[in-house]
Amino acid sequence: MESRRWNNVTKIIIASTLAVLAIILAITFRVLIGPTIVAFLLAFILSYPVNWIQRSTGWSRGPVVALVYVGLLSALTLMPVLVLPRLADLLGSLQAALEGLVDSLSNAATGPLVAIGDLSLSLDMLFQQAGEILGNLLVMATGNPLSLARGLTNSLITVVYVLVLNFWLLKDSYKLQRLVIAQIPIDYQEDARRLGQELGQIWHAFMRGQLALAVTVGILTWIPLTILGMPNAGGLALLAGVLEFLPSIGPAISGTVGTVSAFFLGSSWLPVNPLTFAVIIGLTYAIIGQLESIYLIPRLVGGRVRLHPAVTFVGIIAGAFVFGLLGILLATPILASARTILSYIYRKLLDQEPFEPLKATQAAVRIPGLIAGRKIDAILFDLDGALAPLDWRAADWAARHFTFLDRILRPEHRRRIMQRLMLHLEGIINLFVGQGHRFFSARAVDKALPWLDYLRGYAPTAELQPFPAVVPMLHTLSQNYQLALITTRGRADLDAFLRQADLSPDLFRGLISREETRTPLPHGDPLLLALELLQLPAGQVLMVSDTDSNLRSARALEMATAGVLSGLAQARDLSETDLVLTNSAELLEWLAPAPSNAYFPL
Repeated sequence: MESRRWNNVTKIIIASTLAVLAIILAITFRVLIGPTIVAFLLAFILSYPVNWIQRSTGWSRGPVVALVYVGLLSALTLMPVLVLPRLADLLGSLQAALEGLVDSLSNAATGPLVAIGDLSLSLDMLFQQAGEILGNLLVMATGNPLSLARGLTNSLITVVYVLVLNFWLLKDSYKLQRLVIAQIPIDYQEDARRLGQELGQIWHAFMRGQLALAVTVGILTWIPLTILGMPNAGGLALLAGVLEFLPSIGPAISGTVGTVSAFFLGSSWLPVNPLTFAVIIGLTYAIIGQLESIYLIPRLVGGRVRLHPAVTFVGIIAGAFVFGLLGILLATPILASARTILSYIYRKLLDQEPFEPLKATQAAVRIPGLIAGRKIDAILFDLDGALAPLDWRAADWAARHFTFLDRILRPEHRRRIMQRLMLHLEGIINLFVGQGHRFFSARAVDKALPWLDYLRGYAPTAELQPFPAVVPMLHTLSQNYQLALITTRGRADLDAFLRQADLSPDLFRGLISREETRTPLPHGDPLLLALELLQLPAGQVLMVSDTDSNLRSARALEMATAGVLSGLAQARDLSETDLVLTNSAELLEWLAPAPSNAYFPL
């Protein structure tokens, strides 16, 4: 008997109650909002080294995250010795520059600037007011450092909370993405994926771009200021770099501080008066600003994060009031993300297409095949285990021998154990075969290759045949998708497989063997080469393999992944893949051509 469905009134009541409870929980635990944002932000930043290591090694995500944590903690341990002394010098220089500027502004007296009757306005009044404001900011930044230790217990708990939450976000990020996508109705999964992709690009552009921009602007400021003899040039350059995280208004603030400082401090060697030196420094900041706007920002940040200065200013002030320093730093990407979401909603309300069309890959039609909410345009196949059967002679040998263990391990158990061992040995053997020529002679590697193929389950070249139904499946998919074939075998074996399967090389957009890449699978080099040949973004490509070690590198590149159970892996080994198939031929159930009336022109 089916469960009785809720009527609309019940749904509205339940949804409203949940919304109210969510608001109450957010207010009650609002102290956790800031640390949670920091954990997500830290996970976003650390995903770069984690994904890079996965692409380079093919290791599972848990050990990679643990390795990155060890490196991070080691860096934090060494920081007091290697980094903090120099950083303290720069901060001291900056503080000295700001304190000198405050004193100069407070003591300035240049007489009236404008006089209207009994009312007069003088520069000294303006300077003194500016000095008081700057002095207050300086006190906020540098005063009473002991106050930072008052909440030591809360701080320790917060740090532990951030690190633990960040660890699980890093480790299970792909599971979380799939979980979110799975809760969305199928008709909207593609929209959710595209929207998430655009938001990810905004945050990627902001984090990478702003950091690179800050370092570049800091260096570009330090060099000319040092050459011109500007006192405390290092501190002012540090200020310019830090304020780059306040787009639009940050460079204006750093330029103003540097120019006013030049007016009061003068040059250490240029024989010019303070006003002329201030003009020179102001022009220097202006040139750096133009270089930044015309050249640096378009290349380092891009247009996705660019906002009108007025919008940026309002967002920074609002962020400062609500979340303090964290709100100031994240105001720009949050506003850019909100702009993208509101643009999507606006276009959907007007029945307009919310996204730019994807790059065309077919002459006339696009097939609506979806994997994990993604429209797939190309498929990468691993050869052994996915398209061709493995050679189980090593497992059969283990089952026939060691008969003295029959009372403990029956032959079928020994066979399964050997299969698991072959699964774990495959990545090590692939690494040795790919890198062996660098450390040993080619003759030695070739001599050991039959034994290595025996251990990783690779069939001899003469027996390399496709699974049943694979050939017609490839012909069917090639009509609507670009195909590529990747193997850790040599090119001679790959050509032999195509010949024995009666497959034309023209069926594939890319054929990547051991000779084509510097390092074979499970490293990311073959996948990057495949993307280059396909001329597609990774999000539109599906990787099919029988081992999760190969699929990890694909996930690190943000490809869709499909694991097949016709090779070394079992279902539990493929729990992080987007799709688990009994064999590759089942792809037709997911990517088969739609009815002709479902086709639509690009």
